[in-house]
Amino acid sequence: MARLFQASTISAIEKGHYDYTISIEYFLRNGDTGIGTYNGHNGEAIFLDGVAYNGCASGEVKIMDFPQTGISFGAITKFNSEVPEVVVEDITDLDTLYRLLTEKCLTKGPNFFYVIKVFGHFNEIAVTAAYKQRKPFRPLSVIEKEMRTYNYKDLDGTLVGIFAPKYLGKTSFNGWSVHFISEDKLKGGKVVSLKAASLRTKINLVDKWEVKLPNNKGFVNENFSKEDAEVEAAVKPEEEKKEPVKEEVKPEVKKVEEPDKKVEKKSR
Repeated sequence: MARLFQASTISAIEKGHYDYTISIEYFLRNGDTGIGTYNGHNGEAIFLDGVAYNGCASGEVKIMDFPQTGISFGAITKFNSEVPEVVVEDITDLDTLYRLLTEKCLTKGPNFFYVIKVFGHFNEIAVTAAYKQRKPFRPLSVIEKEMRTYNYKDLDGTLVGIFAPKYLGKTSFNGWSVHFISEDKLKGGKVVSLKAASLRTKINLVDKWEVKLPNNKGFVNENFSKEDAEVEAAVKPEEEKKEPVKEEVKPEVKKVEEPDKKVEKKSR
């Protein structure tokens, strides 16, 4: 069975820790298929076939070339595409898709990770993404109110999704989370709604999980015993209204000391 490599945690992201956790280059050494977000919570990351895409809040999809930026949060695996397909039909909304995936794809039950690729034609699909954030970072509950949503009809594309066991709480994803990228690689983001007549699914069961924790000052000094409401209440009024970065600017290259230097860099 497969291994899932994860950078940072959901609890860190919820409290506004959007700093660099790991480089894209090193992240992709650990897999070719996954989801997440980039440094500064810049858009929604889709890792497909070893390429790092960004579903931006501007509505564009960009390839995140090395070493353009880093990952603040994400999870990735080396996907086995030789597994048989499972067909799901009559998908009237996102909850229906999650129910069908749970019924047909969680082959060993809900206590394991699963990574999926879902292919097909989407009658309707809506995706969302956040603009790159400025410091001081605000909690996720605040920036979610500013995220841009795009609604599309009659698109072919791929969903990349992860299921995490509920017993992990806010260490990882809470159940299902899926991101979308269109077949032409021009549209994408985190999925908030969809409709489809029939979709083809490939799923990998994961029984190994590795987490790379952030090593920045904010994470080191965070009090994770605080409730989310306390964190949000601590945001100053002027910060709550702060404008995000409207342009997807190319961040400064940051060199970090990466582990496992003996691993050869994969060519793209």
